Amino acid sequence: MTAANARRADIAFFASLAVSATLVVLLHFAQLRIDKLGADDFSTAWAGARALLIGADPYDAATWTDTVRSLLANPLLDTAVYAYPPWVALTLLPLAGLSASTAGIVWSIAGITVAIVAVRGLLRAYLPGSPWSHAVVGALLFTSAPAVVTLVLGQWPFLFVAMLAAIVLLLRADRPVAAGLVAVLMLAKPPLFVFTALALVVRALWPGNERSGRPFFVAATAAGIATVALSWLIIPSWWPAYLIHVAAHQVTIEPVTLQTLFITLLGPNGGWLAAPVLLAMVAAGLQFHPLSDGWLPVWFALSSAGVVYSNTYDVLMLLVPIVLAAGALASRRRAALVLIAGAVLLFVVMWYLHTIYVRGYAAGVSLLMFVIITAALWPQRRELGARPASPVGSSSL
Repeated sequence: MTAANARRADIAFFASLAVSATLVVLLHFAQLRIDKLGADDFSTAWAGARALLIGADPYDAATWTDTVRSLLANPLLDTAVYAYPPWVALTLLPLAGLSASTAGIVWSIAGITVAIVAVRGLLRAYLPGSPWSHAVVGALLFTSAPAVVTLVLGQWPFLFVAMLAAIVLLLRADRPVAAGLVAVLMLAKPPLFVFTALALVVRALWPGNERSGRPFFVAATAAGIATVALSWLIIPSWWPAYLIHVAAHQVTIEPVTLQTLFITLLGPNGGWLAAPVLLAMVAAGLQFHPLSDGWLPVWFALSSAGVVYSNTYDVLMLLVPIVLAAGALASRRRAALVLIAGAVLLFVVMWYLHTIYVRGYAAGVSLLMFVIITAALWPQRRELGARPASPVGSSSL
């Protein structure tokens, strides 16, 4: 890749972001974000940190409702105690001294910024010198339906996209300890990363990957245990209050999962199909060698499709396996098809589903993306070693 090609790709990426940001403003999504400050999903997370700052117990069911009402003008009172585990509240303590509105602005700007930096790095590493692919991914990062919902609600996926990209890039740069420390962010919403974590652990411990795999595994495990243990010591009241009042409540919410998809498609008796479909997906994923270039994109996509609890905005995390898959493919045509399919599903299909307010079909987007990525990479499932990234140019279409 020449410097000129890299510059063109960068220009395409940032031009796409600029156009997308303009559309977000013109279509009033930015104003909607401002209107929801202090009454959005982020304010629920912020409230736990603010409660700690003022000496209140976020996990006291007798006082939590009154505490939240004293902190927020229009609180979301879905649970009787703080809706997140204690390490989330402790992590957000630096924002606890700000008002909910100001903290929400900082949160959104920070999330978007780290996502842009990480996705740009991922594109430069896996799809270098390809202006059109950089432009497509840049647009999806800002104007796909999951991205806009993430922005408006102040949700986590911008940060999670950055986390996944950072883990991949740090491992690629032979910085496994840093990658392991970044992976601790999965603890914010563990159900989203069941298969992601499993894939990273298997790859880390696979014979032949000891030099970087073991430091990653040790760093991630030690940091994760330390995070949970210290949080538990600081806020021992969180358990079992969290299990009783939060986990029990979440199972009553219609999640974006395979079970919901099949119930929506086939009626109340269709949910049983989720288990065999998930097993078939896992079986397909296991056909890929853990040290192959296809392992991570397939299992990252599986983690989104086979998630045990998620929402429509979490579909944004598919951006990472889409880029990884396109970069790993030997065929430029297949790489282009993966990118185009991702754009259609995350933009066209997801916007349509939001327009008709049918949550149940959203898991189908993740399922289709998993199938597309797996099928595209299938011929390379046993190939080892890093395939040099090649640009996905317009000539490949």
